[in-house]
Amino acid sequence: MTANGQQRIAPTKTPVPVATDGAPGAAVLATVPGPPPVARWSGSDLLAALRVAATDLHGERATINALNVFPVPDGDTGTNMDLTVSAALAEAASLADQPDVAASDVAAKLARGALLGARGNSGVILSQIFRGLAQGMARRGSLEPRDLARSFASASEMAYSAVMKPVEGTMLTVIRGASDGAAAAASVPGATIPDVLAGALASSEVALASTPQLLDILRQAGVVDAGGQGVVTLIAGLDRYARGIAEPTRHVEPPRTAVTGIAFDESFTDLHGSDDFGYCTNFLVIGTGIDVAAARTTLTTLGDSAVIVGDDTTLKVHIHADNPGLVLDYALSLGDLTEIKIDNMQQQSRALRQTAPVAPPAGIPAATFGRQVVLAVAAGAGLADALRSMGATSVIDGGATMNPSTEELLAAVEASDAAEVILLPNHPNVIMAANQVRDLTERSLRIVPTRSVPQGIAALSSFNADADLAANVAAMGAAMAQVHTVQMSTAARDATIDGVAVRAGQA
Repeated sequence: MTANGQQRIAPTKTPVPVATDGAPGAAVLATVPGPPPVARWSGSDLLAALRVAATDLHGERATINALNVFPVPDGDTGTNMDLTVSAALAEAASLADQPDVAASDVAAKLARGALLGARGNSGVILSQIFRGLAQGMARRGSLEPRDLARSFASASEMAYSAVMKPVEGTMLTVIRGASDGAAAAASVPGATIPDVLAGALASSEVALASTPQLLDILRQAGVVDAGGQGVVTLIAGLDRYARGIAEPTRHVEPPRTAVTGIAFDESFTDLHGSDDFGYCTNFLVIGTGIDVAAARTTLTTLGDSAVIVGDDTTLKVHIHADNPGLVLDYALSLGDLTEIKIDNMQQQSRALRQTAPVAPPAGIPAATFGRQVVLAVAAGAGLADALRSMGATSVIDGGATMNPSTEELLAAVEASDAAEVILLPNHPNVIMAANQVRDLTERSLRIVPTRSVPQGIAALSSFNADADLAANVAAMGAAMAQVHTVQMSTAARDATIDGVAVRAGQA
């Protein structure tokens, strides 16, 4: 037993039970050995410690979600951080059977996985904390106390640099507090790894407690910052591993207004007013020669709460935008898009006010639209998911060449359960076939002639379930017209077009 009555772990490896309810992050499995070395950590120790921390975060994700009121009350901070850490561990899983793996190699894998799997504002910032830790651990086969303290400092610096307009009272404040505490502990002669983590944890808890004084919306809601709480939970897990403590010490207090699973302050509308929260837009750009600074400058003109991180080949973007179509349109000029996820934050915050679960990322159910449905055409599951997340009731597979037949479009229209249907072709090839469907159905069908998926997303952002069909078609058409898309294709054969010769296989 420890001095405060906590049970220490026996010196044999003992599995720590992890939820298997299928919730995000449930695949994380932690094994906590007996008390690890106090003077130096191997790469294996680092990986094992993060597994314990991930287990603790997964167990507290719902309570962290309930704290989420800034920057948008969408109730998903705990889930996003959980998914981001799970992605980091999945990337590093191949190193688990290498007992002599360098700490720097583990940290680099964790950082890469966190970047690729980052979800939401909190997840992207957390990925930069991982990136900073990796920089601090570069070229280190094992970690001494001063290495760990240096890594916390690097993590804090990287997190602040990732946010265009850093706000105190958030997880940034908390990771900076952890850095200060780690540095102070490491400066004491004879300091150990547990000492550094204890210093980081104590200072991060003080910083977390200060967040309501730094951010008024937290004070009014009676909560601490959700992302900051996630950071504290992770550091507490690392500390638990370092001290060989068998059971997690609870560091998350449910908000005082907690009700029915997801908590929310009944006066929340008074806190945020009638803000139009727009769309939480997340995606990954894979390209070459990406100018990260220029991308940040341009993207921040298209929305707010922007967190844009990466390098010249990989760019992770999180932004809150009124028109995500414009964001994706610009991003396509940088490279290929993947991991596209767009959430309607207005709908999410409304769900929280009604103490209902947050709408799932899979999209808005058809019932939302009442008498109208919106059908869209897309090639590929990723684009289909993006369109559904924006509110498309159904997505028609256009195939690699975006050439669905009139019959396929008609079948989708007839299968809908509404008298009024809006169809988004999302490609020039599809517009003529879509127009033919109007003569073949008895339903009231309108075509908004979108020529690309970004135009389709822009159109969906202007759909209003309470408006009549004509008003929706007009609004969606106007939004579509704001988006201009350039597309590159590979030539299927040799040809000369407008005096320009192209060869098969050229892009």
